[in-house]
Amino acid sequence: MEIKKYHLLIFLMILSGCDPSESLDALLENATDSDLRIHFISAILLSEFIDNAEIINVESMDSQDYPRIGVAEGIGQAGLSLSVFDSIYISNNANEILKIYKPNSPGKNIYNIDQYWTVRETGKNHFEYTYMITDEDISN
Repeated sequence: MEIKKYHLLIFLMILSGCDPSESLDALLENATDSDLRIHFISAILLSEFIDNAEIINVESMDSQDYPRIGVAEGIGQAGLSLSVFDSIYISNNANEILKIYKPNSPGKNIYNIDQYWTVRETGKNHFEYTYMITDEDISN
């Protein structure tokens, strides 16, 4: 009887040591010669902010992590989801709008994760998604 308890205890310790959760980092990389501001708009997620917007500043040739970008539901590789954002737009430091993204905007679109984001696994169950902002994103 004592052996069975010991085996059960070991089994429970093994199960508790497994962390099936997944995580991700969402990096916004600025490959342009201009310092940029990325505005995330969400009436649901950012209701406590003025204009339901949160702004991430990304200097030229640098990158920033945006921790509010969430993990999509599912099992397997952690998936990036932008579905909570009504729109995302890019402005310069003078607050001139350079690009507006909506979920169904044509062309290169930050919402099209499968097409325009790169993903790599950086650790067990941890993924890094990167969107590179280029001159294509900010030119009219």
